[in-house]
Amino acid sequence: MTEKELRQQVCRKAESWLGLREADGGHRQILRVYNAIRPLPRGYEMGEGDPWCAAFVSAVGAACGLTSVLLPECGCEPMIALYRAAGRWEEADEAIPRPGDLIFYDWQDAGAGDCRGEADHVGLITAVEGDLLTVVEGNLSDAVGERRLYAGARFIRGFARPDYASAATAEGAASAPVSPSAPASPSAPASPSGGGVSEADGRGEDSGTDAPIGLVPRPLPPEGEASAATVLPILRRGDKGKAVQAGQLLLIARGYRCGPWGADGDFGPATYGAVYRFQQGKKLLLDGEIGPQTWSALVGERE
Repeated sequence: MTEKELRQQVCRKAESWLGLREADGGHRQILRVYNAIRPLPRGYEMGEGDPWCAAFVSAVGAACGLTSVLLPECGCEPMIALYRAAGRWEEADEAIPRPGDLIFYDWQDAGAGDCRGEADHVGLITAVEGDLLTVVEGNLSDAVGERRLYAGARFIRGFARPDYASAATAEGAASAPVSPSAPASPSAPASPSGGGVSEADGRGEDSGTDAPIGLVPRPLPPEGEASAATVLPILRRGDKGKAVQAGQLLLIARGYRCGPWGADGDFGPATYGAVYRFQQGKKLLLDGEIGPQTWSALVGERE
């Protein structure tokens, strides 16, 4: 598998456990997967009454056969220590992670400056749309649940960046960007509660909403038409190809991120958000499309 495919596999596994709850014992299957890890972190076997957010992300890695990548632990602070030692810890709250990365929270974050307190909770990022993160978390209100927030939001302690590239196959490692001009991808037993997991794992803020949706893909105009307006096709959400990649490269060059995969030629929600923000900055029609006016602004003189 490629690095991207490994990240997707981990995200899909985390999502498959959404809705498992303590109330009906559904979370026991997660604890069983965690307790089967060998060697068992710190020799501590998780019980049903233990906080289990760190065990959840560890169990996701174990279920995917990636314990060398998603480093297993049952406490947040010991887990951060593992990633810090491996050089895979990112302190800056406002950093933009990738799907498959981990996000840690500190509920005592005052919201001023970079939070450096003890982490209380951890989740696995399953989607990144611009700077909007979707996170699947164990022990979120005593269940596996989903949270949406913006990078840089209050309560973010930092991010762990598992080394998926080290587990990618040779075929995956050899795969190249769509175009040579595309930017490169960023690549004695103790109770777990003593390791930095809070009983208040379910607390926190949901800030942010999805970007507007509903744009319908439209076929690109035929090549060779004389009008300049049709030489550069109108691009909408759902379109794919080299024209989309060209638009993404122009957006990225102007500082508008198109998601974790960069200029991948896929006009998805992250690219839509980048176009929308670019149009806001240029005071253009806010339709989320790369049409004649937006193309003109993208290819025009830099400020």
